[in-house]
Amino acid sequence: MPEETYWNSLFDVETIVKWLDLERISDSVVEIGCGYGTFTVPVARTFSGIVHAFDIEPAMIRRTKQNIRRSRLRNVHFHDRDVVEKGTGLGTESIGMVLLFNILHSNEKVLLLREASRILKLNGRIAMIHWRKDVETPRGPSVESRPDPKVILDSASSLNLLFTGNSRILEPYHWGMQLTKGDNG
Repeated sequence: MPEETYWNSLFDVETIVKWLDLERISDSVVEIGCGYGTFTVPVARTFSGIVHAFDIEPAMIRRTKQNIRRSRLRNVHFHDRDVVEKGTGLGTESIGMVLLFNILHSNEKVLLLREASRILKLNGRIAMIHWRKDVETPRGPSVESRPDPKVILDSASSLNLLFTGNSRILEPYHWGMQLTKGDNG
């Protein structure tokens, strides 16, 4: 990860948090790959429920904890965990929203989407953002490994995750898309 201030400058955090429409979420939020807490802090500040922050790197968990303490927030639960290897450990159909930000370029995107679908309640949402392919970006994985919405929809096709039209460019360097868990009946 690059230096924290620089990393945070690569996002329009306020616009992205508004796009999440957190006031419509009544159950806990999960963020897989919290990093520095770039989104954990403003989500926890905006959302009155519990935010579960996951990261595989203990240093990222420590840094996010520092940022949460500095912000005097008390609604974040931390999980130092490899979600690809072990899942989240959260209950089936127990979560209102899952955030998958800049992590779906890996070969494990289907595993991450499957775990997100498993823990989501009916009508819960997955919000994803990723680096755009159509503009030059100062960071991010190789352009070839960056998913686009079609790749994500193909990866989620058997997971009962429905696209309901909430997709947009999130300037300056990202695109975003939300999927809703449907009824598998």
